[in-house]
Amino acid sequence: MASCPECRSRLVYDRETKTYVCEGCGGTYTQQDLLMEREKALAKKFDEDRKRRARSEYLEWWLSSKETR
Repeated sequence: MASCPECRSRLVYDRETKTYVCEGCGGTYTQQDLLMEREKALAKKFDEDRKRRARSEYLEWWLSSKETR
């Protein structure tokens, strides 16, 4: 079941307009809109994971350099 990108409420498909309508906020989305939102969310998660990994690696390096002194 799809959820609204704005308020996370349930989306209902409207066959007449061929769009998804949010039950919570009333927003309307096409299938393309939902795919683009999903891609943005995945890209954001990937970027956050990459940054978290880089920070962790830097911290490991920094701590290991302190141990050798």
